[in-house]
Amino acid sequence: MNDVNIVDNNDIAPDTELPLGQLLTNAQQWVHLSLQHLMAKRGHGSLTPAHLTFLSNLDCGVTHASEVARRTGVSRQAVYRMTNELKALDVLALEDDPDRKNQKVIRMTPHGISVIGDARQCLQEVEEELESRLGKTDFDQLLAILRKEWDAPLNEG
Repeated sequence: MNDVNIVDNNDIAPDTELPLGQLLTNAQQWVHLSLQHLMAKRGHGSLTPAHLTFLSNLDCGVTHASEVARRTGVSRQAVYRMTNELKALDVLALEDDPDRKNQKVIRMTPHGISVIGDARQCLQEVEEELESRLGKTDFDQLLAILRKEWDAPLNEG
């Protein structure tokens, strides 16, 4: 039986008085916790929200560790640490790049490919539930707003 490693935050409540940043964080936590609960029901209870976020930054097939570090804004050491955690769960493999000897590539294992398939199905369930709660018009409007180009953060660039 898989141990479920789920962090729940019962203090997440809709409150129009909260600042925008907290509202966005609460929404993100709802998505992550919902995804984690659904993944646990499918036998992936050992995956943390950090694991699921990391996996969402990988390409199908092969991804260079340096590319994951760039995408996520973390050090290569952090990428290797997370990759090693997911290696221990038989989700990822870390190999030398045959073309660039100083590079490592991250590959999905067969089990990892199955995990990603389950995660995609669970994320679809989360989005369907959110659309049901918000209504189609508000859900579509939310997506349209979040898909807008945000440009560089303040004081950068």
